[in-house]
Amino acid sequence: MNTGNTQAPGLMAIRSLPNYLIAIVVFLFVFRVPAAEAVDIKIATLAPNQSQWMQDMRTASQLIEEKTEGRVRLKFYGGGVQGTEDKVLQKIKIGQLHGGTFSATDFMEDYGAINLYGLPFVFRSWNEIRYVREHMDSVLEGGFAELNFVTFGIAGSFSVVLSNEPVSTYADMKGKKVWLPQGDFVSYEAMRRLQLSPVALPVTDVLTGLQTGLLDIVTIPPEFAVALQWHTRVKYVTNMPVAFAMSFLAINKRTFDRLSVDDQHVVSKVLSDVYTKIDTNAPLESQNAMEALKSIGVTQIEPQQGQFQELEEVMAAFNRDMALEGAYPVDLYDEMLGFLYEIRNGTSQ
Repeated sequence: MNTGNTQAPGLMAIRSLPNYLIAIVVFLFVFRVPAAEAVDIKIATLAPNQSQWMQDMRTASQLIEEKTEGRVRLKFYGGGVQGTEDKVLQKIKIGQLHGGTFSATDFMEDYGAINLYGLPFVFRSWNEIRYVREHMDSVLEGGFAELNFVTFGIAGSFSVVLSNEPVSTYADMKGKKVWLPQGDFVSYEAMRRLQLSPVALPVTDVLTGLQTGLLDIVTIPPEFAVALQWHTRVKYVTNMPVAFAMSFLAINKRTFDRLSVDDQHVVSKVLSDVYTKIDTNAPLESQNAMEALKSIGVTQIEPQQGQFQELEEVMAAFNRDMALEGAYPVDLYDEMLGFLYEIRNGTSQ
C-alpha cells in the first residue's frame, strides 16, 4: 500500500506556481469585484401615457439603457398615477421616487426666479421668448443645483384662453371662474388684480371642473389641452398669448450622483436632446393644436383691438409690485425686461 504523501493534481499545480501568481489568484478569488449594480431612476409625470411626450421619454429611456449597457434604467409613471406635483416632490424627498416633470409654479416658494417666464402678459411672440431665453435660460437653470436637483433643459408653449363663452375683451373675463394651479400665488394675485374669480385646482381635477361648471375659463397651451382632453369641454379659444407655460424634468441630485461620470454624461446628453427637440417643435405643435381645435368645432376668437395692451399695462404694474414684494428677484425681472426692450426696439445683440 502506498503510504506516501498524495496530493490533488489541482493543488500540486497551484503550488508549482510562482508566489506572486498565487497571491493574485487568491486576491481575485477572495476580493472578486461585482459587476456595477443597475440604477433604476423612477420618474413621475402628469403627461398621459399615450402622449407624444411619453413616447419621446420611453425612446430616451431605451437609448440610455443601451448606451450605459443596462447600468441606468429610467422608469416613467405617467398619467398622474403618483399624484400631483407636490406629492411627487414629497415622494422624491423620502426616496420613493427620484424625479418628475414640473412646471415653474411647483418651485414657486423655494425658487421664485424660475417663474419669470410665466408672468402674465409679458411676452407677445415666440421671437420675444426665444430671445430672452437665449440670454437667461442658463442663469435660471443653474438655480436648481441649490435645490439638489439636476435638470435637462426647459420646454414651453404659450397658454391661451379656453372658455364656454366668447372672450374677446377684458370685460368678458370679469366675474368668470378661472382655473389656476394649486399653490400658484402669483397667478392668484394677478387674477384678483384683474377682478377675476380664481379657482385653484390640481391639473387632475380640471376636466371635472369644466364638466360640472366649477370652472368657466382655463388658460393652457392648446397642445396640452388636447392631450388632457380639456378641449372636449370648451366651446371657444381666444387667440391671445396669456403667459409662457414652461415645464422641465428634474432628477434628485443624490440619485444622479450614484451614476458614474460617464453614465451621467449619457443621461444628460440624451435627456437634453429630447427637451431641445420638444422645445424646438413647440411652435408647430401649438399651431397644429389650434387647427385641431378648429376642426372639432371649437370657435377661435380674436381679441378686440386694444384689449391686449390694456391687460399688458395692468399686469406690468402688478408684476413690478410682486417683484418688490420678493416673489422673484427684482434684478432678474429688470434684466428680462431689458432683453424685451432690445428685441422690440431693434437693438438686440
